[in-house]
Amino acid sequence: MYLLGIVLTRLEKLDSSIPVVLKDSDLLLRESLSYFEEQGWHYLVLENLDREFLTMLEAESLAQSGRKVIVYIAHRSEKELVYLAEYWDRGNGELITAINLLSELRIARGDFKKDFLVSLVRYGLNRDKDWWQDLKKRGLENISKIVKESLWELLSDSNYAKSLSEAERNFIFTHFANATFDLKLTASSSPEEASTLIAEKILEASYKSRPGDELHEYYSEWTRESEWEESLHLHAEKFSKVRKEELLSNIELFEDDYKHPFTVIEKELFDRRIQAILQEEDAAQAIEFAKERARKRKKRDEDREAGVYWEELLWLEPLLQEPDLSSIGSLESFLSVYSNTLWKYDSLDRKLRHSHLPDKLKTWAVKKVSGINKIAENHWKSHYDPKIQTGQPGLLYRILKGEGKKAVIVVDALRYELSCELSLKRKANIQNKPILAVTPTETPVGMGALFSSGEIEKILKDKRVLIVDKKTGKTLDSVPNREENLKELLPGVEIIQLGSELPETEKLVVKTRDIDSMGHEELMEFYGDIMTKLSDMADKLVKAGYEVHFTSDHGFYLPVPGETVKQDKTVSYSSGVRYSLNSAKPEEGKYEQTGSSYILYANSGNVFKDYGGHFWHGGITYQEVIIPHLVITPVVGERRKRVMIGNKDRLKVVQKDHFEVFLFTEIDMFGIAPRVYIQCLDQKIEIEEPVNEETRQKIKVNAKSGETFKIEVRDLEDGTLMDWVECEYLPTRERIF
Repeated sequence: MYLLGIVLTRLEKLDSSIPVVLKDSDLLLRESLSYFEEQGWHYLVLENLDREFLTMLEAESLAQSGRKVIVYIAHRSEKELVYLAEYWDRGNGELITAINLLSELRIARGDFKKDFLVSLVRYGLNRDKDWWQDLKKRGLENISKIVKESLWELLSDSNYAKSLSEAERNFIFTHFANATFDLKLTASSSPEEASTLIAEKILEASYKSRPGDELHEYYSEWTRESEWEESLHLHAEKFSKVRKEELLSNIELFEDDYKHPFTVIEKELFDRRIQAILQEEDAAQAIEFAKERARKRKKRDEDREAGVYWEELLWLEPLLQEPDLSSIGSLESFLSVYSNTLWKYDSLDRKLRHSHLPDKLKTWAVKKVSGINKIAENHWKSHYDPKIQTGQPGLLYRILKGEGKKAVIVVDALRYELSCELSLKRKANIQNKPILAVTPTETPVGMGALFSSGEIEKILKDKRVLIVDKKTGKTLDSVPNREENLKELLPGVEIIQLGSELPETEKLVVKTRDIDSMGHEELMEFYGDIMTKLSDMADKLVKAGYEVHFTSDHGFYLPVPGETVKQDKTVSYSSGVRYSLNSAKPEEGKYEQTGSSYILYANSGNVFKDYGGHFWHGGITYQEVIIPHLVITPVVGERRKRVMIGNKDRLKVVQKDHFEVFLFTEIDMFGIAPRVYIQCLDQKIEIEEPVNEETRQKIKVNAKSGETFKIEVRDLEDGTLMDWVECEYLPTRERIF
């Protein structure tokens, strides 16, 4: 009743010997006139101007009898008055508005619109002095935030309305929602109806309103706040079913609106880019659009369910132009071109095997890749011979005998293109040199060569090609023999399995599991998982001061879909999948001699023994033979930009148990953007990408009212504290409502 008391005080200051004209421009008091009667005032209501003279006579009669009289004219203009105008003109009139009441309370109105202020004052008419003083102290921003959050809560779960008092519902969903969204909700409207109608108005604003308009701001906020994402998509799905044609007719507006919630729109945008690529018209623009979309829109489950995969469309970027192979004139130049561009087509070939892109587009892409790889294969055949010496034998020995801390990660069947996908958390210098594997490209041969001194000989034993280290005299035909051989060459070297604890040693070899028995799907899943583990291990080793190397025993060849497996008929006495052992010198094909036997290698789509496998190795395609020697060294002395919290002021008082932290890098021309993590209470949250632009991270805390805690931003590489803010958890819903 605090506001009514203020109005009463104003009335008491007027001349009570004559009637008082009360103008209520915002219709705040009509339901509260009985309050003034309880305080000794008699009130009359001017229902229409035809009764103005009679109302004036009645008021004058009451005043002459000693009664204090109010003539309530509602929101009529005083200029319309004739008989009552005399009291107004003599200064015995009082104007009541939401704005002048707030001004008297010295509550700053800020940029809030009149409709909101009127609704607020109506709601607060029956509140006590403490409520209004609390509101003054906290500012209208506080109650505005709560009102909006109540709307988001309602849109998220219509049952939320049951937790509100009748006055809250009346204010938030009848006055505020009706005024803001031009609705006609009543106190009896169901929460489900209110939720649906409000959502429709907000979603309409995505194309009916312009940025900066009030309704468009609600739309922008709804799409911006990750905590309401689920409700946004639920309402957007219902909206799309009814308004699909209307949405599609405005599709151009959504090309720059990467946060929009309409999967029907995103699917149409996606399909249009696919058609541009298939027709090879504006394909470059389509890829640029996909690049921007993949970066900003992120991976959304709703998009994926609709068949929208922007990041996979980006895989096709190498197909925008034919690779320049004109410089290939030798094996060395082939390796140079392969490490610069050709590996991308092998990467694309592998990814297309498990892609979600439409079949028509995949067929087009596979055809393009196959054509490029066919030309590359002809160059390879012209310059490669399995008899040549390679850099694989003794590679571990040469690396590890160098000065300082050295670590080599040996990955089974890591062909070159896979190594190009290694992604580190820390900034580092990475050099990736293609080298050739020893043939046949099988694990016993490749691993034997790697774990040798470099002085090797190939032998046949039980119809298997094996490696003998001529320096140690050991036959490297098993894991124990290979490891013992390296330890003899390099006393003190430690050999561990990926995932093990790092030992205290200067020379380290990390090995992965054998994948030769895997099927295609298992292989693809394995590489998706292991690349993350390899990246983490590399980060760990670099941080521990190691120069880190990656290499492999061999690559692998993936048969082209639809390619017929041909089993070559030879006079071999034994055969592997991709080579045969022959007593006589082959009349054609690529071969090499081992002892008195000849190893004849199969062509790309051929096998000597069909074992039902989905990836091949043992042969001499460049996908099987070219392996990486990747070297990682830390960047020394390069300045790292500082990452700061952009919404510190808002975080000093946290009013909900879930909120967002805004991160941005300092404005500086020099330095690199680091990866960081946020430490909050017992949570450590790693930010996925370097903070190059404003980044938002949602945080949920388990805190008690009045509890204080810190939010820290630290460098993911070394834990350096970059910024922090101390927060107080002070839930205000109960205090305001």
